[in-house]
Amino acid sequence: MSIRPTAAERAAVLPGVDVVPGAEVVMDTAFSLPAPPADVWPWFVQLGKRRGGYYLPRWFEAVTPPSRRGRRHLDPALLDLRVGDTIPDWGGREATFTAHEMSPPHALVHISTRDHVRLSWAIALRPEGTGTRVQLRLRLGGVRHRTLARVLGGAADRLTVAGLAVGLRERLTSASGAAGAERVRPREDGRMATVSRHVAAPPTAVWDVLADGWSYSNWVVGASHMRAVEEAWPAAGAKLHHSQGTWPVTLDDEAVVEVSKPASRLVLLAKGRPFGAARVELDLRSEDGGTRVTMTEAPVSGPGKILDNPLADAVLARRNTEALSRLAAMAERRTTPGD
Repeated sequence: MSIRPTAAERAAVLPGVDVVPGAEVVMDTAFSLPAPPADVWPWFVQLGKRRGGYYLPRWFEAVTPPSRRGRRHLDPALLDLRVGDTIPDWGGREATFTAHEMSPPHALVHISTRDHVRLSWAIALRPEGTGTRVQLRLRLGGVRHRTLARVLGGAADRLTVAGLAVGLRERLTSASGAAGAERVRPREDGRMATVSRHVAAPPTAVWDVLADGWSYSNWVVGASHMRAVEEAWPAAGAKLHHSQGTWPVTLDDEAVVEVSKPASRLVLLAKGRPFGAARVELDLRSEDGGTRVTMTEAPVSGPGKILDNPLADAVLARRNTEALSRLAAMAERRTTPGD
């Protein structure tokens, strides 16, 4: 995978010039990713030590300790980065980066000072067809050994960016594919069942189904009927109450909204006795005039977490494939049966 920038990219003016004016060393890299800037942006926002980690290829992470592997999912708790926030870096115990400039989803600039060296790291995203062209520029000022920095530092920069490019591509393509439901590889830092399918309706139509709490039992496999839906549904913190099973043997359960981003993302903490609670994530992304819906479920408590294994994942994936099929039928308002 090439990380070589074009001549035009090298000559382009990127954000961050004002931070290190007259930089003695400038390192440019660039690569292409198969997703729009809006989908790439959050991966760079959560990037960092003790955050999302550094994204590297699966084959490399397989031989590194789990605690040092980059996340293979987006964590809502890490996406609230703001200008002025400081995050740890790997350049030493005291090394940090500070978010200096943010223009979602196109530009992010981090700044830092390491001893006598001032630096800025600009991340620029621009549309490239249906994907994204990523350009990274590291500017260093106050460098004493410039040739050494250009040669050895440049080689290290290219090596790490090459790994980042492949690692990001893996993460972005893990939930893509042809129409219909498909199994997606589980992330490395915890087992989970993930399925994805194309829905022939816009994200707003899919969201309308999710936002109608009373329709929950129509598409969630195992839920038999609804008992109550709080007025605030699907806002964060809102609950719906449903039952599982077949009358007269039913169990009462509930689901609470953890994250709610209209027509984009819904995260639920669903309680399902006797198996315990599970976190269910539904991500919506525009695709070919319709919506790519990705559904991820991971047990977080109870017997389901204790007994979590590949067989349980396979059962969850099969159940959730059926759930997405039902969700698709409702969002598409079908008049004839489909998949």
